[in-house]
Amino acid sequence: MAKKRVKKPKLASKFLLNVLATFWGKPYFTKKVKLVDDGTLRNIKPPYIVIANHAGFADVGGLMMLSRPNYPNFIASITQIVKWPKLIYNLGVLPKKQFTVDTSLVRDIKYVLSRNRSVAIFPEAKLSVVGTPSPIKPAIAKLIKLLKAPLVTVCFHGNYIHKPRWASTKRFCPMTADVKVAVTAEEIKTLSVEEIHTRILKNLNYDDYQYQLDNQIEITDDHLVEGLNGILYKCPTCGSEFVMTAHGDTLECAKCGATVTQNKYGALVGGKFDKVTDWYAWQRSCVAEEIKEDNFVVQDDFRAEMLVGKNYVDCGLCHITCDNNALTVSGGVEITYKRGAFYTLSFDNEFLYLPTDKAVYRFRRLNNFGITTKFNLAIEEQATLDENSTK
Repeated sequence: MAKKRVKKPKLASKFLLNVLATFWGKPYFTKKVKLVDDGTLRNIKPPYIVIANHAGFADVGGLMMLSRPNYPNFIASITQIVKWPKLIYNLGVLPKKQFTVDTSLVRDIKYVLSRNRSVAIFPEAKLSVVGTPSPIKPAIAKLIKLLKAPLVTVCFHGNYIHKPRWASTKRFCPMTADVKVAVTAEEIKTLSVEEIHTRILKNLNYDDYQYQLDNQIEITDDHLVEGLNGILYKCPTCGSEFVMTAHGDTLECAKCGATVTQNKYGALVGGKFDKVTDWYAWQRSCVAEEIKEDNFVVQDDFRAEMLVGKNYVDCGLCHITCDNNALTVSGGVEITYKRGAFYTLSFDNEFLYLPTDKAVYRFRRLNNFGITTKFNLAIEEQATLDENSTK
């Protein structure tokens, strides 16, 4: 039998990306977002791996502008490619299922590097929840070590507050980028995976709410916190879950009536916590305590949808349960993920996104606003507990 020919990935189209940078990128990142660029990245000669934090989608365009004309091939989730697949593939995007091992992707990266081009990776694999880093596993350091390519890190500041993942509006503000050669071609031969991972974590550390406060960046918006109640779902005053409401700049508990406002510098006023990140950290600690109980469970009803071609197809109602043994989907779709299958989840206020070997599903929330956030916290805390238990 003839050996099946492996299709080579397309290199990033400099022509198409130049057009995009000229007619969209330059106006957007000079007049609206005001990306500060010291020219470092464009002066680094390919090939190399560039990794960046992922606080919002503006960092994709920002990385494109920082690297021109040596545009990298971007790695992106297949869920982000469904609308204009032909155009996106021609731009040089390499598709991947989130949080899964993909040997063909490693082959594609090696090919791009062999052609003296660069590859861009967002190792957090999803948008930041509250403007601080999502988990970055050592697997990215293992990949860098395997590829034997120099590593460049780009840490954006201000991207999250420009367009928080939960917000329906953009808030235009300055963005800065810290560009560093994290590992040279010579160092890659001698550094351990742990040492590379440590450098990555150090270089990609950020806190966008603190950045806003430190730089006194004023953001006013008629819908300043609307949607944030999907992330801050638990009332710090009465402890009730999924009862937080939002209007304008005010969060309010529908059960006890406690309120808190967010000022123009991103600080919380009039409540138990001064920062969004502190409130979220408290929720995490609450979930961590729940997980210690044998009867721990998070569950709710969803509508399942499977990605077919460019569209999601309805697969019926289902129930998702996370306990201390597994993450289970039952009903229109039947899937069981053993505990430890994920270290974090791809989610937003309306959906959980779960891949299998054969398909990509999204599960639309039907009831509790904020339930997707609690599922994510449960998975992350179980992963942390399991990791700590093996040390």
